[in-house]
Amino acid sequence: MTSTLCNVCGSADWKVHSTPTDYISGEKFQVVQCSHCHLIFVHPQPDRAVISKYYPSGHQRAEPAAYEKMDANSRLKFIDELVVEHSGSALDVGCGKGLFLAGLRERGWQVAGTELSEVSSAYARSQGLPVLTTDVETAPYEPGSFDLITLFHVLEHLPSPASTLTVLHKLLRPGGLLLIEVPNIGSWYARTFGDDWFHYDVPRHLYHFDKQTLHRLMTDHQFVVTRTSTHNTQYDAFGAVQSFLNKIISAPNVLNNFNTKQVTISEILGSRHGSLGKLRNILGLLFSEMALVVGFPLMSLFALLTAPWLEGGTLRFVARKEAARQQLD
Repeated sequence: MTSTLCNVCGSADWKVHSTPTDYISGEKFQVVQCSHCHLIFVHPQPDRAVISKYYPSGHQRAEPAAYEKMDANSRLKFIDELVVEHSGSALDVGCGKGLFLAGLRERGWQVAGTELSEVSSAYARSQGLPVLTTDVETAPYEPGSFDLITLFHVLEHLPSPASTLTVLHKLLRPGGLLLIEVPNIGSWYARTFGDDWFHYDVPRHLYHFDKQTLHRLMTDHQFVVTRTSTHNTQYDAFGAVQSFLNKIISAPNVLNNFNTKQVTISEILGSRHGSLGKLRNILGLLFSEMALVVGFPLMSLFALLTAPWLEGGTLRFVARKEAARQQLD
């Protein structure tokens, strides 16, 4: 475990915020809040050498799932609206299986990606995509190579978001766009569900941003924020259903783990479970799926109706690297 200074302001002054439990290992992790800038982060943090043990053994082992295709289509639609009648060079950091990159390529973009998962990056390369199995800090890209850089639910996983943004600023061309999407710990979801909030996801999510901390991090690294949103209906509605289930079912995240193919029916009915345990697991899964059928459309409607008044569970920031700022580097 590594002691961590605040990644936004560098302060060592913090207070305990919460102690959520990792759904894989069963370990509790301390989440703290910086007393100066209010960034929330896991402290101490697992060393990079051991962080892999906190990822599910079945993580991203399957062909692209339905939710991954939905994510890619939603993101492509946003880019179509954001960059009208324009294409260029795009880098997707943490690109997964490359579905979003493939869609950009079809639209005429020159694309590149980084992805630490061997399984996912190999799948992306099998689709003819230039994806490197490395982090962006060590990728051999030339400064000023990209018109667009995207990080969808990646920044919260990184050991030093500040260092990553420094690199991304160098990789963007003057006038280029940076798009970041992360869970919003300033949302009513996080406040309502507390330690059971689905998107705590400790210790995989090392940092938890709200609008203020993410804005400061980006502006401190010479980006000009041009557009913000706190709503992603798919993420918010599913997160609300799973967070509710986490409060009432002993096995956390069973709905997410089954629907994303991290676990299978065979594993749920594994030999290590007794008859009563198997029955409990199956009933929990059935109840979870019914809750999804009923709860997802209800929470989607709730998110749409309350959008003007309540912060949603997902931050999406678009920022620009200004040409004038490039000249000062």
